[in-house]
Amino acid sequence: MATARSTKTLALKVSAFLITAVAAAGLIEAPAGATPSLTIGQVEARINALNTQAEKITEAYDAAQENLARLRTQQKIATDQLTRDQASLAKLRVTIGATANFAYRNGGLGGVADLADLNSPQAFLDSSAMLDQVSRYQAEQLAGVAATSRQVAAAQSTVNAKAAAAKQQLARAASDKSHIESLLAQAQHVLGSLKAAQRAQLDAANQARASEMASLRGSYNGPASGRAAAAVRFAYAQLGKPYQYGGSGPNSYDCSGLTMRSWEAGGVSLPRTAAEQQGATRPVSYGDLQPGDLVFFGSPAYHVAIYIGNGRIIAAPHTGTVVQIQSLSSEPNYSGAGRP
Repeated sequence: MATARSTKTLALKVSAFLITAVAAAGLIEAPAGATPSLTIGQVEARINALNTQAEKITEAYDAAQENLARLRTQQKIATDQLTRDQASLAKLRVTIGATANFAYRNGGLGGVADLADLNSPQAFLDSSAMLDQVSRYQAEQLAGVAATSRQVAAAQSTVNAKAAAAKQQLARAASDKSHIESLLAQAQHVLGSLKAAQRAQLDAANQARASEMASLRGSYNGPASGRAAAAVRFAYAQLGKPYQYGGSGPNSYDCSGLTMRSWEAGGVSLPRTAAEQQGATRPVSYGDLQPGDLVFFGSPAYHVAIYIGNGRIIAAPHTGTVVQIQSLSSEPNYSGAGRP
C-alpha cells in the first residue's frame, strides 16, 4: 500500500534512475569552464551502490516491521492469558476463603481466621492449618493457577522487552532509509541540466521498456508444472508493473514482495524478506536450477528473483524500473538458489 513516504521515495529513486541513464547517454551538459568532479563511470557506480544500499536497508526495514507485528501479536496473547489467569486466581481465592471462613465459624480453624484475607497465595498454601481444612483439590488448583500466572507474567515481560528492541530496530532502519533518500535527493539537481526534449526522450524509452514487458504477460509456456508453474505464471502476469519499496502487489512490487506473491499463487507461503525466503527454501545448486526456483543475491540475501529457465529470471530490480525479464548473469553478487 503506497504511502506519502513511499511516494516520495519513488520520486527520488526515479530521479536516480534518470541520472544514471542520462550519464550513460552523455546527455548531461556541464557548465562552461567547469571540470566534472566525477566521471560517467563513477556516477553510474555511485548510483548503483546507492540502489544496492537502499535495497539492503529496505529489506531490513521490512524484516523489522514483520518482527514487530509478530511480537505485538504475542503481546496481546500474553496479556489476554494473564488477564484470564488473574481472574481465575481471584475466583479461587474467594472460594477457598469462603471455605476457610465456614470452617472457622464451625470451630475448625481456631485462631487463624485472618488467613482468609491473605493476599499471597503461596503464604496461604504454606499454612498447614489451612491445608488441613481446605480440600487438596482446591489447594492444587490454586497453586497451579498461581504458577501459571507467574509464568505468563514472566513471558509477557520477555515479549515486552523484545517488542521494545524491535521498535528500536525499526527506528534505526527508518533512519537509515531516510539517509538514503537524502543522498539521492542531492543528485536530483542534475535533472535541471536536461532539456525538455531530452526528458521526453528518456520518458519514451522507459515507457517503451514497460510496454514491452507488459506485452509478455501470460506468455509463459515452459516446462514448469504444478506449483512452480503457477508461481512462474503469476510472475509473468506482473511484467511491466512498477517497482516500489515495500510493495507486495497487486499494482507494484519490490523484489521479495514479487517472489512471495508468486509462490503464494502456487499455494506456498513464504516469509517477507529475501534473507528469510532463502532460509525457508531448500538449497539448489546453480546447475540444477529449474523454473520457479528462487535465486538470491548478497549474503545475507538482500535481493531475490524467480528463475524462469534458459538463464533468465523475472525480477523487480529497483525504483525507476518495472518488473522485468533479465539475464541471471546480469545481476551481481549471486549467492545461491532455493526451491520452495
